[in-house]
Amino acid sequence: MLFLLPQDRLFAAGAVATKSKASLGSAAWAGDKTILFLDDDAILYRSGTRRVLQQPRRHADNPVIAETKAWEVAIGYCTVYRDIKNGLHQCWYQSYSGNRANDPTRRVVVCYATSKDGVVWEKPNLNLFDYNGNHNTNIVLVGNGGRSVNYGASVLLDHRDPDNEKRYKMAYWDFVNVSGRQVPGLCVAFSRDGIHWVKHSKAPLLQGAYGDPTQPPLSVESRSEPPTRPAISDVIDLMWDPRRDCFVIYSKTWIDAPDGRRFWKRAIVRTESKDFVHWSMPQLIIVPDDDDPGQIHGASVFYLHGVYLALLQRLDFGGFDRGGSGNMPAELALSRDGIHWQRSFQDEMFLPVTGKGETFDAGCLWTSSTPIHLPEEIRFYYGAYPGWNSDLENDSSGIGLAILPRDRFAAIESTNGIAQVTLKSIQLGNVKRVTVNADATDGRVRVELLTAEGYRVAGYTRDQSVVITGNSFRHPVKWKDKTMADLAAGRYQLRLHLKNARLFALTIQR
Repeated sequence: MLFLLPQDRLFAAGAVATKSKASLGSAAWAGDKTILFLDDDAILYRSGTRRVLQQPRRHADNPVIAETKAWEVAIGYCTVYRDIKNGLHQCWYQSYSGNRANDPTRRVVVCYATSKDGVVWEKPNLNLFDYNGNHNTNIVLVGNGGRSVNYGASVLLDHRDPDNEKRYKMAYWDFVNVSGRQVPGLCVAFSRDGIHWVKHSKAPLLQGAYGDPTQPPLSVESRSEPPTRPAISDVIDLMWDPRRDCFVIYSKTWIDAPDGRRFWKRAIVRTESKDFVHWSMPQLIIVPDDDDPGQIHGASVFYLHGVYLALLQRLDFGGFDRGGSGNMPAELALSRDGIHWQRSFQDEMFLPVTGKGETFDAGCLWTSSTPIHLPEEIRFYYGAYPGWNSDLENDSSGIGLAILPRDRFAAIESTNGIAQVTLKSIQLGNVKRVTVNADATDGRVRVELLTAEGYRVAGYTRDQSVVITGNSFRHPVKWKDKTMADLAAGRYQLRLHLKNARLFALTIQR
């Protein structure tokens, strides 16, 4: 049965390929294989090149969801899903009003909005939960009434579940009264339509932690603490991992200071579940390194073309939130297994803050793990504040949209006009077509084949290739007198010759 992340599945053949654990160098793989040139995993070597991070452009109508309701003093975390059948967009977003709410369960809520195009959004009057006596609200989930003001709600749609009442699944952070104590942690809820939600009876499923900078309790004093440290905290990013066939949460946590005190800097833990109720003990996977003066506030992760990609919320604060600007842009990181991460683009942010005065996304971005994939572009939605210490009563917040051309996360380009990229050998039997995602507006790309041993193949050389020019996501790779059907079965190296061109991705279709 089909499982849908809260994002499009327009690339159905590619989705099949990404579920395979076969790499480019494997003997066989099924479906289309798209190589994102974010790293050199598929590259044998390259000469005369450099890799350049690309950045999505912000939409002109940002914020696409703005504060318009009394319960929307500040808008933060969000999840967006697009139905590929009818194009309807659904959005769940965190809305905070704090002490303006008469009922403590309404201090922070999850709201719902819909859109036909992903740009113009409507907030329906659902009449599910009131706010200060007004029943015409778009609120779909309220708090438990504890001290929490941070939901971090994350939603996905699961068509595999035979119970239609659990098709939509939500993971969120809240406080629960346990024997007279307010215990924070992971909570989950289920819905048949994404509007009417039922909280799971057991909570929290994982106990979380945050607090004052003290030494960790002695083991004999830790009975009321989480069973292991580091524990989850109040940022919850949910995804489906197609390789491990399980639900995964990437959550904020805390690491200890040089003097041993806890709650020093934010980092990332990972926990997984097969049934959405029983979760593994959190595993620490991303921490600020010695050269990183800031913190990692959150990691919104999605899976594309066999690669795990994360938008890391890079919080510019020192330990115990001292020093720094408080700005929080998004850094792009990647992983081949979802656990071990490469941070190759730390020097330039994938989605920077604007830094423009009091605009809604001037200082802090709350990225979402649910980009929307369209044939020509990838859409990233994010909540944003003007700054960490914004005056939420007077400064505007909202949900923004940034758009990246399809699969163009990073470019390999020539440093001095001419360059070549040689891929690791691959079995090319039964390949129907090879296409290149490249911008050769001011130059050209030629593709040739080498044997697995690195020798040119007659009829498939650079001089016999059809020159690629212009800008396209799907440049066909061709030769003047030969086709892929003429190629004898076996392993080959693909070599791409660049002249004043930028290379983003390559797709092999079987």
